[in-house]
Amino acid sequence: MRKFLSLAVMCSLALPALAFAQPEAPKEAADDMERLPDQDVETKTTVESVTVEEEESTLVVPGEDGEDTIVKVVEEKTTVVEQVEESRPFLDGLSWMVMASAFYRIDGYIGDGVLQNESYNSLGYPYTQYNGFGLNFVGGMAQYTGDKFGVTIDLRWGTGAPLLTPLVPVKQGYVSWMPSDKVAIDFGFFDTIFGGEVADEWNNANYTRGALYFLRQPFNHMGIRSAFELSDKAGFTLMLTNGGVLGGTPIDGNETPTVGWQFALGGDKVGFFFGGQHGAGTSSNKKWENFFDWVLSANAGIFTLIANGDYQLTPAGAVLIDDPTSGIGAMSVAYGHSLQLMFDATDKFSIGLRGEHLSGNEDFRNFVSGGDTGLATATLTFRYKPVEYLVLSLEGRGEWNTREIYFARNGPTSVDPETMEEVLEPSKKANYSAILGFTAFIGN
Repeated sequence: MRKFLSLAVMCSLALPALAFAQPEAPKEAADDMERLPDQDVETKTTVESVTVEEEESTLVVPGEDGEDTIVKVVEEKTTVVEQVEESRPFLDGLSWMVMASAFYRIDGYIGDGVLQNESYNSLGYPYTQYNGFGLNFVGGMAQYTGDKFGVTIDLRWGTGAPLLTPLVPVKQGYVSWMPSDKVAIDFGFFDTIFGGEVADEWNNANYTRGALYFLRQPFNHMGIRSAFELSDKAGFTLMLTNGGVLGGTPIDGNETPTVGWQFALGGDKVGFFFGGQHGAGTSSNKKWENFFDWVLSANAGIFTLIANGDYQLTPAGAVLIDDPTSGIGAMSVAYGHSLQLMFDATDKFSIGLRGEHLSGNEDFRNFVSGGDTGLATATLTFRYKPVEYLVLSLEGRGEWNTREIYFARNGPTSVDPETMEEVLEPSKKANYSAILGFTAFIGN
């Protein structure tokens, strides 16, 4: 279906047909390039063509009996044409990608479904906040990798961009330093290393992202990330970033340092990633939150399996990233698991399945009243690739909650005391949606 785009540390851990949230190590691209570091232009001589010509002549040989013998002589002349080619290391180290993702969705505002609401679904997942036609992402990435340094710029626009990154349109922007073949250090704003799904949907099992991706995992980080190659099959990533365990940037008012880490173990068919984030839940550097994430991947020919689990422990007295005045009255535990299965029926047709279960002391990413809650989702995606770099997706999705968090068109209403307008109230525990996705991407 696709090539595994990115792992945390080194290309030796890459598994075909998968894509995790782990970013690509710039050193991987650098190791693939053969060039002279002290020269701006290299020259290479190649043979363009070889021409063989035959030239015929006669030779008179006098005979002993007085009669001459005429002998024909054929000579071959070979002409070799050589061509001098110039290769430019700068262009060799440049990689790029441009993409666009559009959709048509039936859900939410048409009939029954999930409405954008601060208390129940402040994120409006899956990167859409309305029905009908939409353009959730359009953008691209450019990365240059030199012998010892690199730079990456990744931009996204569209209706889903504000849900993906707080620095719209910047999805990623960082510089890299590779002091050795086994160490890579990134400085700036980069994608998370956690989770089994990524923002670029063609690298996932499904067109939409799961509830685990949106509600239990960080999207991106601001700070320093270091990747170390421990062996051919093991690596370690260490991060020091702003914000809490679910990510953060200086613009959201949370500049408390957070420590992140991840071990990567893998071979040709199986990979395992385990890591976590730890950060203070208050400005006084107390009430530390803890986040743990694991991903297991396995590939068997046309089948690919990805399992993912996340666990967040928030101590009593910690505050929310987006509400410094809030305070958690008791220890909070939030967790979730997902299982994805990809089946590549042919080179053009594939099927993706995903099942999830989330629970704990919170409903979604924000804490809400009401006690414990549980959320389950199931997603089935049919994909067709008519031509290279174009992916069509037809997907059905169902969600079930232990509480009434979904809305119905003819459901109960109440009057907003501030606006004095009539608003819908949640009245359903289940919701179903369908989406038709169109994705185009191209790059080197």
